[in-house]
Amino acid sequence: MQLPTMVKQMGRVDGNERVYIEDYVYAYLNELKAEKSNLPLRAALFGHVYHRENQNFYLVFGAASVVDELANGRGEEQVRKEYFEEYELIGYVNIYGNKQELPGKKEGYYIFYDKNESMQNYLLFCYKQRNKKRVNKSEVNDIKENDLGFFRTTSRASLIDFIKRLIYGGCIIILSIAVTTINDYKKMHGFVEEAGRAAAAAWGEEQLP
Repeated sequence: MQLPTMVKQMGRVDGNERVYIEDYVYAYLNELKAEKSNLPLRAALFGHVYHRENQNFYLVFGAASVVDELANGRGEEQVRKEYFEEYELIGYVNIYGNKQELPGKKEGYYIFYDKNESMQNYLLFCYKQRNKKRVNKSEVNDIKENDLGFFRTTSRASLIDFIKRLIYGGCIIILSIAVTTINDYKKMHGFVEEAGRAAAAAWGEEQLP
């Protein structure tokens, strides 16, 4: 097991569970809550689960809106095979747009920084799908691979700034249910609790002590 080295701690982290959310995934989840703030929706989470001694580590490298993908005619497993084949489906996060006080919202998690080409490519797919709603099909088909290559080679700072300008919002993510690939309810419950705290804190870094 190798944990990320470039990390940013958000809030207080304690207990036996550690949740690491990759930066592009963090941005994408904020996009979902900003775009569909009035509707509950579900996102699949892709990554790895590691166990060391009495601690569990959850590394989230990818996420995809279940509803949006069903609209595209694809299920979570199809998305995983196409964009996140090197990862497992480790759970789900339910997202709501209502602002409310959440228990444990001051608990922490880690954002980590990685090249994460899988999530970059998925974000580019989402960007292209969004454009299809704004222009006609012939215009979309005229988009060249070189144009997409520009986004693939854009620096992390520029791409993240671009994404966050599009998706900035102040709603709260609530993780209310997760079905992991672990056949251990207690460990699954631990993931739900810790990831819930992580997701809840993501809406407003400035509000954390």
